[in-house]
Amino acid sequence: MLEVNTVVRFHDAQRIPELKRCLFSLVGQSYRPLHIILALQRFSNKEIDETRAAISSIVKEDDSLRLSIVNYELSQPEDARSALLNLGTLTASKEYLAFLDYDDVLYPEAYQLLTSQIARTKAAIVFSSVRVMRLTVYDQYFYAEGRVGAPFGGTDLVDLFKANFCPLHSYMLDRRIVSDSELRFNTSMKIEEDYDMLLRVCAKYRSDFGLIEKFIGDYYYKTDGSNTVATDGGLAGESLAYYMNVKSAIEDRRKNTVISPTVQHMLGLPLTEDALTIQDVVNYFFSGWTSGSRSKPPIAPDPLSSAAAE
Repeated sequence: MLEVNTVVRFHDAQRIPELKRCLFSLVGQSYRPLHIILALQRFSNKEIDETRAAISSIVKEDDSLRLSIVNYELSQPEDARSALLNLGTLTASKEYLAFLDYDDVLYPEAYQLLTSQIARTKAAIVFSSVRVMRLTVYDQYFYAEGRVGAPFGGTDLVDLFKANFCPLHSYMLDRRIVSDSELRFNTSMKIEEDYDMLLRVCAKYRSDFGLIEKFIGDYYYKTDGSNTVATDGGLAGESLAYYMNVKSAIEDRRKNTVISPTVQHMLGLPLTEDALTIQDVVNYFFSGWTSGSRSKPPIAPDPLSSAAAE
């Protein structure tokens, strides 16, 4: 059995209760072996020791479960969320790779489903879905009020190329296929850092959305505004300017990232002498960004054929 490596970002030592809930959902996975990589943001030695002690009753290591705690100590970038993903990825083994933020959870069968799908499809990355749970935050505790549905609409790769609808813990990668250079997160990004990576990976390697109707976990939308959501709603000043800069960077990524022949075939696109970009694919399948009307591909895709293999 290949090892699943899960990178968990954690930046605030005051959020231990949420971290414990997150780790409990990981320890409860039916899949083994499992490697939990807890990536901390500039914790002091005392905070590291306190964090380790707080989770010791939940994460009990054995031959099939191991824990690595790594600490990002550089002063820049100030918001190190992307750097934490890079640090955790470097710590992981070259087998299966997944991500989970400290304030979200997975269902017990999540990794069994994802690893089985990778094994069956031979895809470099497989996608599923997670539900959104509304979480009311109080001074001393938080209260989950109920699920409110999927965070974004989308079902397949073309939808993903148009807009991100796949939260960080809804997918798994096979590092035996995906190169280290593609698994780098842009440390200047505080939003859309995972989407930028997904665009690069999914433009080059075969992806699978066969589990997209399966919910494998919860994404907690918190009422205190502490979630980072890529939207301009309610933003102003520097925050709005930053959002617009990231939006522009993502648009540049779509315009400049070339689709591999493997992905062209998977999408049912005829091979051409001209290089196709992600933006070309979006324009081909949709009549326009506003209408959302998708046209049909010219030929039926066959992602498992020998022609689709790299």
